[in-house]
Amino acid sequence: MINARQLEVLCAVIELGTTAKAAEMLAVSQPAVSNMIRHVETLTGFALFERERGRLTPTPEARHIAQEAQHLFMQQRRIASIIEELRGGTTGRLSIVATPSIGQRVLPRVIAKFLESRPKLNVSLDMGHTDQIANRLVSGQSELGLSISQPRHSALTVRPIAEAQLLCACPEGHELALSRVVRIEALNHARHISYSAETPLGQMIDAAFSRRGLERRYFFEVRHTMAALELVANGVGVALVDSFALAGRDLRGVVLRPIDPAMDLRAHSATSKLFPTSNVALQFQSFFRQYVADHMQSVPS
Repeated sequence: MINARQLEVLCAVIELGTTAKAAEMLAVSQPAVSNMIRHVETLTGFALFERERGRLTPTPEARHIAQEAQHLFMQQRRIASIIEELRGGTTGRLSIVATPSIGQRVLPRVIAKFLESRPKLNVSLDMGHTDQIANRLVSGQSELGLSISQPRHSALTVRPIAEAQLLCACPEGHELALSRVVRIEALNHARHISYSAETPLGQMIDAAFSRRGLERRYFFEVRHTMAALELVANGVGVALVDSFALAGRDLRGVVLRPIDPAMDLRAHSATSKLFPTSNVALQFQSFFRQYVADHMQSVPS
């Protein structure tokens, strides 16, 4: 079987006409080229050149082989280009799963910016709660997870990636909007939209109420920040929302206030220990971290 290097030598001799010129172009010795040509002729079982006065004239068979070899060289160049793109994270596939408050607002903005210099990259995005994120990662269905609450699974590598905070969102003109800071106990006396006690946000808020000797009360239960924010925007009530959900959103009709006690959030990235993490996924983690650090401060607080 003739290999790619042997074909390269054959094509160089055909193009340049002598083993000396081919050796110079390939940066090898002339005897090495001559030996290579003789070896290829042995492998094929027929002569590839007519030898006359130190010049090699390729046979029709040799020209036919060289013509076919061009397709191989073109494919080699394509593979080399793909490898370079993969190394630079400009091509390939990136599969992300995220909690809704990240996945519906800030993440699309980050992905759009990331793709500006990577138009060939294929991306898939799914959303789910923390347990669903863990399941998709350990099963290999997704490569990168982004979650407000920390996924807990022994087969995951989890790292903090961004910080945010809970804010009180009020309809414009609401009495709580008149306060510079909203104390959480005031929520029990308002039309409070809040989160199921089964959700990480619900548990975090319950813990804050408990530390003040209070029990959280609310009249409208949701699972996700985005739903709470839409209800506030439509004048249904007030809600604590995480600042990830506010990125790029039209906040007309909504007033945001800091809360007492302050409740800071930390978003996490997660990858599976069971599968190698692609170069592009590692690049996206760094890009997401930097983008949020640069842009989240513009969120009203």
